[in-house]
Amino acid sequence: MARTEGRQHSDAARSQQTRDRILRAAVDCLIEDGYAATSIGAVQARADVSRGALLHQYPSKAQLLVDAVRHLSDQQMREVEETTKTTPRDPDWTAVLWRSFATPLFGAVLELWVAARTDEELRSALLRHQRELHGNIRASILAKVADPVPANFDTIFEMTLTYFRGLALTTILSIKHRDKLLDDWRAIISGG
Repeated sequence: MARTEGRQHSDAARSQQTRDRILRAAVDCLIEDGYAATSIGAVQARADVSRGALLHQYPSKAQLLVDAVRHLSDQQMREVEETTKTTPRDPDWTAVLWRSFATPLFGAVLELWVAARTDEELRSALLRHQRELHGNIRASILAKVADPVPANFDTIFEMTLTYFRGLALTTILSIKHRDKLLDDWRAIISGG
């Protein structure tokens, strides 16, 4: 019996390792090649697994991308947590937040958002994970806001998220005025 349990544990561990390789490959494909080029075949080749192994873990591209969304959300949250751990409480919490938008990871998430416009399964997964990520980011940022926390922090936070998404999208084409726009936004929300 112990031998059977050991084999099952080994099989489960191997299956998890395969799933992790596939997810890393899917995220890398999304970041480097974009949504359109992230096919089952491209992920399979990048993960260096057999087609059968990939399809055993993820029978469809939608299921793979749904899990990739979760994986990306987890990565985004880890990046925000790492940044907030290494910075003191500061009235300029926007710098910490902006760093999570100024990454290739955000570009991959953005492509998934666009794809979700016409893919209900992907949209549903994105909404679920983005809500969780949003709450976690808000809590991490709130821990960095200098006391006293402004009474209108939630409104400022939501507006800043929306502004940063638009700014990150704009900087895909040109970063010409990005720093000035960031400085101007900081001045507006700090009352200056």
